[in-house]
Amino acid sequence: MSGSVTGYQAGIETTDVTMSYVPESVWGTTPNSALTAIRITSESLSGQKNRTRPNEITGSRRVSPAVTQQESAGGSINFNLSYGTFDDFFAGTLGGDWSAAQVITGVAGDITVTVTTNVLSSTTSNKFQNSVEGQWIELRGFTAGGGANNGFYRIATKTNNQSLILAGRAIVSTETPAGTAASVRNAGMLRNGDLVKSYTVQARYASNLWLRYAGLMISSMSLSGGVGQFFTGSFQCAARDEVSNTVGAGNGSVNAAPTGGFFDSVAAFGGVQIDDTALTAVVNSVALSVAREGAGMDYGMGSATAQGARWGQVNVTGSLELYFRDFTQYALFKNETRARIAWRKRDPLGNSYIFTLPGANLMNPNITANGPTQAILARFDIEGGNDLAIPAIQIDRFVA
Repeated sequence: MSGSVTGYQAGIETTDVTMSYVPESVWGTTPNSALTAIRITSESLSGQKNRTRPNEITGSRRVSPAVTQQESAGGSINFNLSYGTFDDFFAGTLGGDWSAAQVITGVAGDITVTVTTNVLSSTTSNKFQNSVEGQWIELRGFTAGGGANNGFYRIATKTNNQSLILAGRAIVSTETPAGTAASVRNAGMLRNGDLVKSYTVQARYASNLWLRYAGLMISSMSLSGGVGQFFTGSFQCAARDEVSNTVGAGNGSVNAAPTGGFFDSVAAFGGVQIDDTALTAVVNSVALSVAREGAGMDYGMGSATAQGARWGQVNVTGSLELYFRDFTQYALFKNETRARIAWRKRDPLGNSYIFTLPGANLMNPNITANGPTQAILARFDIEGGNDLAIPAIQIDRFVA
């Protein structure tokens, strides 16, 4: 006798559950296309009904029958961060589109970096026309000082299409690589905007058991990492409704999820910068939260199902915990100094994200001695979005 037994399960195991999604072009309408699988650690999506009873004196010591007034669905999708898996959901939370990444290659030695001024320049017209001020770039192919000029930089000022002033690190020496050796990689960039995005998300429990959530919108996201941890996150979602089905949504097919490695807090962590300067203090943890305040579903008479949705507005917060050494960061809090806070993560394959809060304040420091023979930690809240002239949050991504 060979093969596996049947009938052994009391119920379906979580190991059998898969989730997938597809962006919608019309809210609540699932397109006839393939969905894409997502990688999760857990989820809590579920449907709810709001039912009420008439406040009637029935004379029978019984309450009146209940009536469904509103039907809704929502919950959380929880995950370990891996490259590329949640880029659509990041865009849905921020209300923006990713810009196209670009590789700008040197031609006949036309790309130069200059020490002291930290300028990246080219002798070719419009060489950097697609580069955006504030965007992160990566330099490759420089060899001076053992390749010391290579790495990630932020475009502090775009003087013109041939000259960029860089920040985030210092050019070590003036260098013009020969031929096509030098390359400049513009990140794919996402900033908060006014675009409204929704998705159909489905959970598969068996070949004929599906729960479907159309008109799903991301009401908030959180992302955090610390010593001894992977970077983990959660999307809080609100959907038009929950519907069961015996077949998958869209055209019935599901594309595989991206296979990027997970981001840990050791080799994957590229450090924190405040105003383009790397922290000298040792970082214990970082956290980011983006909430769409006021987002929710709207209901009308004649139907218990939501008739539309409110998109809300972005509020960015977070936290930063450091080993306490001096009052450098405390002074930023005390003086209410607005700062640019950024940190980079790189997975085992070399794919990277850089999260930047361009106009943020460090607030509410907690510097306490919690017991003998312990390192003192300084924890700061991050209050983002304090300059309406610049983005509240920016995410840059680099493919290995």
